[in-house]
Amino acid sequence: MAVVAVSAAAIACNLETVPHDKYTVETFWQTEEGAEAAMTGCYNVLSYSGLFGGSTPLLEETCSPNAYNYNNSGGWNVIALGTHTKNSTGIIETRWEHCYEGIGRCNTHLNRLPDAAVSEERKATMEGEAKFLRALYYYMLVTYYNGVPLILDEPEYSHGSLPRSSREDVVNAIISDLDDAERLLDWKWAGSDQQGRVTKGAAMALKARLLLFEASPLLNPSGEVSRWQNAADAAMEIIDNETAAGYDLYSDYRKMFLPENEHNCECVFNIEFSKTKNTPSNTFNTFCIQYRNNAPLLGLVEAYENQPGSRAGTGQYVGLDPRFYATNFYPGSTFLGKENCSASEICQFTGFAHKKLSIYDEQGRDPDDGIGETNYMFIRYADVLLMFAEAQNEVEASPSNAVYDALNRVRRRAGMPEYSYGELDKAGMREAIRHERRIEFAGEGLYYNDIRRWKTAETVMNGPIEDYAGNALAVRYFDPDRDYWWPIPENQILLNDALKQNPNY
Repeated sequence: MAVVAVSAAAIACNLETVPHDKYTVETFWQTEEGAEAAMTGCYNVLSYSGLFGGSTPLLEETCSPNAYNYNNSGGWNVIALGTHTKNSTGIIETRWEHCYEGIGRCNTHLNRLPDAAVSEERKATMEGEAKFLRALYYYMLVTYYNGVPLILDEPEYSHGSLPRSSREDVVNAIISDLDDAERLLDWKWAGSDQQGRVTKGAAMALKARLLLFEASPLLNPSGEVSRWQNAADAAMEIIDNETAAGYDLYSDYRKMFLPENEHNCECVFNIEFSKTKNTPSNTFNTFCIQYRNNAPLLGLVEAYENQPGSRAGTGQYVGLDPRFYATNFYPGSTFLGKENCSASEICQFTGFAHKKLSIYDEQGRDPDDGIGETNYMFIRYADVLLMFAEAQNEVEASPSNAVYDALNRVRRRAGMPEYSYGELDKAGMREAIRHERRIEFAGEGLYYNDIRRWKTAETVMNGPIEDYAGNALAVRYFDPDRDYWWPIPENQILLNDALKQNPNY
């Protein structure tokens, strides 16, 4: 009998062990493998189409004066035309849904982490990573929709009836998460297999970007200097620690974006894409050179300075800022292995095609290019420098040498003439920085938010857009009383009548 009793106890013990062939929400964090998979799940939403997957960053550029999306891919062209509504499908719906999916994963992970089967050190870094990612998902929501429901707990049914929180509350929650991430994370990860994970510098840089948005004319019409100072200080903290973080401007502007140079010194935080690793791929290559529905517009091409520093555009595409050739295919360039291509061969819509985030320079077509593995740099160090320059310029009565130094550092890498100390007044420096941002980040999906936060979209997004020959392609419209914020998707309001719609939708 005793033997039987022991055997029964052993059987009972075995029945209570954690199964290794399947997981439930209650058992997932009871193994190291499960906890790491949950952490990966928090990252994976970044590659969804509502965030940065597919070709979303390329298409976001088409909501700015820089590019044209001829077929409304992803729902971006109706935003550019000003014809979007609360019922529009595509990005307006998916960004909301995917951000909250990411937030739910982060909240669940953070809630289960204290009892997870990982070391205390790993718990701390996981907390930092999850808080950064939650902050990023909320940053995306508050940047496009303004105030949104603030949920910091594991998902439950009652969350579906929450009203929108104030913008201030959401922003404060983002900053709190980023401060925690900065405290919990280091500048670098020890192993090369950890590249792409969140770092201290990424948390600091996202905070600087958020504070810059809060300081800008859209949200700070009175020009309150303290807001600009907060943004400048956040960016300067990264610059002061660039050696510890290993940040610098990569020497070759074009090669910086190629897969073989990913995780270079300029990368502060990127979204991972790969053909072979356990990460998704993207469609950057096919959208750039096959579909070409992120085609550069004449207005962008004319914005590139001539090499001596003159800002006059040229139709001959000779002697321009080197970033023009690193970013664009143009009439007369070599395209997919063919020399001296015509405008229609380059792109039947605008005569220009986007190069920068593709693998293509002058080579022929790669039959495997539909599986794109170019990482998307969500924040790179050039952005940190220009964020500092922009914010610090607004703090001072006239531009300091530190503002010139940050701006000139970006221009020097590009091979463009530098500004002399004292050459520009405050207004002139503001325009120089805005111009530099447009050129430096052309095609990367940043300019749409720049023209929104500067409150210039109502000027630059109203009127015709043109192809290489100056022919009108479409007429865009931007309503300043409506279009600075996206509508809350109507399907979300139907599910939750506590949500209030943004004005004039």
